Amino acid sequence: MKKKRQECLWGNRISSPRARCLLVIVVLCFFSLFSSQVSAQENRNISINKQNVPFEEIVREVETQTDYSFMYSTETVQSIGKVSVNVTNVSIKRLMDAVLIGKPCTYQIEGKVVIIKIKEQPVQDTIRQKAVKIKGVVTEADGLPLIGATVVVKGTSVGVVTNATGNFELEVPADHDLVVVSFIGKTSQEVRITGKTEINVVLQDDVQSIDQVVVTGIFNKSRESYTGAVKTISASDLKASGNRSILSQISNIDPSFNIADNIEFGSDPNQLPDITIRGRTSMDVNVRNLQEESSVKSTANLPLFIMDGFEVSLQRVMDMDDELVETITLLKDASATAMYGARGANGVVVITLKRPEAGKLRVSYRGSVNIEAPDFTSYNLMNAREKLDYEVAAGMLDDKYNPNNQNLMELYNRRLIEVERGVNTYWLKYPVKTGVGNRHSLRVDGGSDNFKYAIGLSYNNINGVMKGSSRNTLSGNLYFQYELKNLKFQNDLTISYNKNKNSPYGSFSEYSLANPIYTPYDDEGHIKKQLVETISQTSRTPDPAGNPLYNASLPSRDDGSYTNIQNNFAIEWKITSDLFVRGNFGFTKQDSRTDKYLSREHTSFDTDEYKGENSNMKGNYTYTTSYMFSYEGNLTVNYTKIFNKVHQLYAGLSANLAEDKDESYSVTGRGFSSLNMKNLGMAGAYALGKPTSTEAHSRRLGLIFNVNYTYDRRYFVDFSGKIEGSSKFGSNDRTAPFFSAGLGWNVHNENFLSSSNAINLLRFRFSYGTIGSQNFSSYQALTTYRYFGQENYKYWNGAYMLGMGNPDLSWQKTKQLNLGVETSLFNGLVRLNVDYYNKLTEDLLTDINLPTAGGFSSYKANVGEVRNRGIELDANVFLIRNSESHIMWSVGGNLAHNVNKILKISNALEFLNSELLDEAGPNPSFLYQEGQSMNTIFVVRSLGIDPATGSELFLNKDGERVYTWDPKDKVPFGVNEPKVRGNLRTMFRWRDITLNATFSYRLGGHIYNQTLVDKVENTTTAVKRWGNLDKRALYDRWQNEGDVTKFKNIKDFNTTNASSRFVMKENALSLNTLNVNYEFDTEWLKRHCRLDYLAIGFYAEDVFYLSTVKQERGLSYPFARKFSVSLSVRF
Repeated sequence: MKKKRQECLWGNRISSPRARCLLVIVVLCFFSLFSSQVSAQENRNISINKQNVPFEEIVREVETQTDYSFMYSTETVQSIGKVSVNVTNVSIKRLMDAVLIGKPCTYQIEGKVVIIKIKEQPVQDTIRQKAVKIKGVVTEADGLPLIGATVVVKGTSVGVVTNATGNFELEVPADHDLVVVSFIGKTSQEVRITGKTEINVVLQDDVQSIDQVVVTGIFNKSRESYTGAVKTISASDLKASGNRSILSQISNIDPSFNIADNIEFGSDPNQLPDITIRGRTSMDVNVRNLQEESSVKSTANLPLFIMDGFEVSLQRVMDMDDELVETITLLKDASATAMYGARGANGVVVITLKRPEAGKLRVSYRGSVNIEAPDFTSYNLMNAREKLDYEVAAGMLDDKYNPNNQNLMELYNRRLIEVERGVNTYWLKYPVKTGVGNRHSLRVDGGSDNFKYAIGLSYNNINGVMKGSSRNTLSGNLYFQYELKNLKFQNDLTISYNKNKNSPYGSFSEYSLANPIYTPYDDEGHIKKQLVETISQTSRTPDPAGNPLYNASLPSRDDGSYTNIQNNFAIEWKITSDLFVRGNFGFTKQDSRTDKYLSREHTSFDTDEYKGENSNMKGNYTYTTSYMFSYEGNLTVNYTKIFNKVHQLYAGLSANLAEDKDESYSVTGRGFSSLNMKNLGMAGAYALGKPTSTEAHSRRLGLIFNVNYTYDRRYFVDFSGKIEGSSKFGSNDRTAPFFSAGLGWNVHNENFLSSSNAINLLRFRFSYGTIGSQNFSSYQALTTYRYFGQENYKYWNGAYMLGMGNPDLSWQKTKQLNLGVETSLFNGLVRLNVDYYNKLTEDLLTDINLPTAGGFSSYKANVGEVRNRGIELDANVFLIRNSESHIMWSVGGNLAHNVNKILKISNALEFLNSELLDEAGPNPSFLYQEGQSMNTIFVVRSLGIDPATGSELFLNKDGERVYTWDPKDKVPFGVNEPKVRGNLRTMFRWRDITLNATFSYRLGGHIYNQTLVDKVENTTTAVKRWGNLDKRALYDRWQNEGDVTKFKNIKDFNTTNASSRFVMKENALSLNTLNVNYEFDTEWLKRHCRLDYLAIGFYAEDVFYLSTVKQERGLSYPFARKFSVSLSVRF
């Protein structure tokens, strides 16, 4: 009765099925979805006149005229054969009766789904009396029901198909005990039913499924005989690991895809990440760039990104919609990347986009509301009273030796009054907000067996936590595929537009440094330009401190945009069942611009440089425009053949050519007399007197081969290679060969394990090969010149040499060995994969010193060597996998361990190392030194703070205790890279509810705690001293004789140089993603809402971060916690 009452109330209030669905969406997701659906009326009549045609043609015609869909297996339809029908204005039931008359099949209508199934054959009464009735459910590996799966008694034509919930009932004759369960695209299963009345069957994907095929971007290989180290990530894996960026989702799944923790820029949506796979292999940067973040440093070690066979930029991947992605494959070792030759040393990320399927028109939509909240948990700043207490304890407001001591005392009294009346400005709140963005993805696809199409549109609006910062991407996609006999034509066009804005509030560090005793507004509510006035010229009294909010109130501009057009065209010719040829050609064009404007009132112009006659030069506008165009063509031949059932041969041959062009122009205008002159043409003068420009142009050509042989699905060998030429390298060494060889053993296919119920998969892999890297400047091998554009002699322009070329400059070469083991136990309940690798990179590009008399200090040459060795482990265990109760619970984890070591450097780097080791300063030195890691920290060893004096004791290179810091005593002290990093994950599914959680951890690495240096001890400048500090500057510094502390005398304002006191071992744990997803019942949706799929999800990302090192994170841009609610619908 209760159920009937609910249905009555629902029906009385809402009579329209479409309105019922809309109400559910509004109540559960708190936002409405506007969608239009053109569908036929339920009783719409059907008219068909077809003679002697395949049954599938009738199906297509019905789906065209109505909104009915069909479910059937290939075997079932083949038994129908060709049919003839001539009907006018009939119902679906009348039509099916006419079509299937006299055929061995029947039909069943459930909602808008027509299920075609084999008729149950009559049996003799004596046998029927002894027949066994069984029932069960057929599901996919992830627990979803399989609709239309065929369940047939083996050796008979007795069978049924599963209904909309995957359930079936079947009477099995008494003299049979085997049933065969099959479905298109799945591996069929034979199930013995002796003594059973209920069975549950899980069908796995066949050999062409995601888990069994390795997509390399050039050749698709069977995983069973693949020797390379790869990680395949499905679309469902991506959704479970986050809802924001594809890059962070990959990192949450595989730790070998390492995104460096950026404590400087935190959650800034406009910052490109620093990514490496299996360690750094290149050091083509000036060593001085290592002392700070360098985009050149990041680019040199960046992996290659390939999307549907063509190279794409990191920026393009960061902005793309993950709803377009079918799979992502990480290629890690030489066997996997050798076919990419000089571009494969840093690893390859292969992205495969979704393709449409034949059938009726399908509309898919996914939308989400995304919220970002600033995270200040890493900040430990003083409040106003603590800051005043610090100034007193440090002697800043009571100095009897200062002639202005009376003024200081008056300043103290004024500040004390402010504190007592409750002034305690929380500066961190002013530049931030709770960012609310949204994301939408709409896709329409369908077609016939010969012609398929897909149209997609996506929009991603990211509002960062810094006020005014945002990133918006609008993208459209058009794909079609046409098949004519044995030819297939494909074209994929994508157009993207991105608009990004940086916050006008400047760097977040300005607010964390602002003194809480100051207020941003005066008593009348006007914003202050300066927070404190100068009392005297002595260094022990406050200097003017700019109000960071003042600059935010001025007219300004700091934004950029780009338009990207990418088109990929392919032709595939299937010559025979074993041989096919594929050719593709793609091009990418991108136009970009950036604009940055600071008005004349900006506090950055309050310096001596802009006083006097230069005061009219205040105000600055920089305009930059860039253009990029690239094309690539490939021709590939693939051959596969099985001989005598045990010998399987695969051979592939590919040729490719590519060209890349980049240009950029920049001009800076100075001298804007009015605040609102936000136009470059209003500048009074131009910096440097003229615009600047850069240009890069390169070409490459390659020939690729791959051969794979498998014997009896047990033993396999693999050979790959590429001969590649590039214009980036010297004229004497333009081409280079790259190769790999591998072998493997499928132990589980041996006779002694073939019947094992415990070991389902046991595979050993070994590979070795050589790959290269060319992530460098286009003209570094050439001697380059620049003209004196504004000067001439007798109408002739002079020129000077920019750089000296090297015709022998060659490729960086990485030799890599990989050993791997893959296991699966107890029908997939336990899975374990382990890989060991050893990478040796030779001929690194570094500088070679020249005699100064030649006019140049150095030139590029191949002299360096770096080694990376490590291990990767991935495990997963199903604690519960009960299909009857619809409960699954799995836990898993992975880890990556890498050891980096420099084996050889050039004399130029040795000279720069010695210079850096002689320099003083509060920051540690990062050097390229033989025998050390590329991430080694160099500091002077500290023995701590002397309790008697409050001064630091050091240990020099001779082992002596000294009070004097000497840069020559710097030694390697820790490596800024964790010994182990990885992820922990868990998945729990009960019926239609799924929960996923992913944790990330780092163990054993060392970091240099810059917060202790800048916010606890190094208060050497007036801005830092009178600004805000970490609480430890008050509570943990030495103040009296006998104090045992970690930090020096609170009254010591001398510079603290790089010391081992600040090098700390870090162990960290973070909750990266928490996801809860609910999928509505498919049958109910079809019946009441005319929907095929509906799901809602909740995501929380970067929920918490725990570390053994307490330091400020998100210095220029804060970190953020992210939350989102998503809705996915398909009809």
